[in-house]
Amino acid sequence: MSELRKNILDEARRVVVKIGSRILVDSEKGGVRTRYIQKLADSVAKLMEAGKEVVIVTSGAVGTGMAELGYKEKPTVMAEKQACAAVGQIDLMYAYREMFRWVDLSVGQILLSADDFRDRTRYKNLQNTVKVMLGKKIVPIINENDSLAVAEIKVGDNDKLSSDVALFLDADLLVVFTDEDGLFDDNPKKNPNARLLRFVPEITPAILALAGKPGEAGSAVSTGGMRSKLEAIRNVTKSGVSAFLANGMKVLPHQVIFENAKGTLFAGAKTKLNSRQRWLSFITTPRGSVVVDEGGAKALQEKHSSLLPVGVTAVRKHFDKGDLIEILDEAGNAIARGVAGFDSETLKLVLRKKTAQVHSILGPDVPDELVHKNDLVVF
Repeated sequence: MSELRKNILDEARRVVVKIGSRILVDSEKGGVRTRYIQKLADSVAKLMEAGKEVVIVTSGAVGTGMAELGYKEKPTVMAEKQACAAVGQIDLMYAYREMFRWVDLSVGQILLSADDFRDRTRYKNLQNTVKVMLGKKIVPIINENDSLAVAEIKVGDNDKLSSDVALFLDADLLVVFTDEDGLFDDNPKKNPNARLLRFVPEITPAILALAGKPGEAGSAVSTGGMRSKLEAIRNVTKSGVSAFLANGMKVLPHQVIFENAKGTLFAGAKTKLNSRQRWLSFITTPRGSVVVDEGGAKALQEKHSSLLPVGVTAVRKHFDKGDLIEILDEAGNAIARGVAGFDSETLKLVLRKKTAQVHSILGPDVPDELVHKNDLVVF
């Protein structure tokens, strides 16, 4: 183990562990792999005995419920998928509770939606709840609330959820367990000579391309493929959090930290983003978006100016005052994110209008800026 790798892993105090469905759910026989969770509990206990804090982001509710309800493939009808999640979540959490009891640890369930990250008050309450649990040596088991989630309130897949959790908890390390040994320089299923990358200092476009195309997914019970995992890892590393990608069938969390476990370590950026920058950049999902002209894009990117209505040419999707919105250039590229100073319907009345015209139409109490520079992050 290299000295740099050893230092990154040794110094990680707060660790978020994401476990995929294919590890937790027996896709052939159905049901939870209880024996795996027993091994996981023992591994987590070893980390906590060494002074680490551990949070688990779990998949598996839908896959577990599929077996109970007789589905062999993940249903495509939303209500059927939600029914699987509702049934499966009970069995999944029962397995966690019982197996962690064997090592004298308590667990607590937290089910999330994207709205829990969008709303700053709920976001802070969530932070406080998890920190109290960690302080009392309770292991938080976090999952998306799939029994209720629809597209508008979904975080995404659990790869994104794990990166969001790592960022809002200011974790030191995100461990992503999948059914691959890590990131290879080619597809190991097609090329037997593909080489495992043990250390990645930065996720560049070339590194991201190794994971295949967006939307390539896994199996009958899983949602995310390697691409979604790398995108999630890229979010945390840009924010200063390191990440480790490994095969959860072969590697346990304590082996990542204490042993030279097989996998890929991704180094976090040297400069950490603060909590608000992380929230704006990566954690929450924008409600809507606006398109800016060339001058507006230039002012944002080169001067870090506030976004005024005069530079906005179009509105996409409804958003309310205080919502996070994405800012696109004329080619459709996301160039910034920020908190909206007024809602989308109001904005449509003053597109491309100068400040004086905005106030003459909307009145003097409306702010000058659609997005103030203090509530803005530029990519």
